Amino acid sequence: MREREYPCEFCDTDQPQERRLVTLTMKRGGRWYIFENVPALVCPNCGHRYYDGPMLLELERMIFEEPEKAHAVEAWAFALPIAK
Repeated sequence: MREREYPCEFCDTDQPQERRLVTLTMKRGGRWYIFENVPALVCPNCGHRYYDGPMLLELERMIFEEPEKAHAVEAWAFALPIAK
């Protein structure tokens, strides 16, 4: 992943983005997928994450081609009432 040499597009901080391994969730076809240890550049000021395009394509490929390499997890989903 290349270093970002310009300000964060959300908070405009000039602080350098930090390389981190993060957890990313994606929803495809009505199912949730959780990816752990995903490399990202993270804004130290606001926390916005920047992902490498080829990495996101690899995650999409894994969803459709390698689901047997994943393990199921239990989770609770809540829907908040819609304010009127």
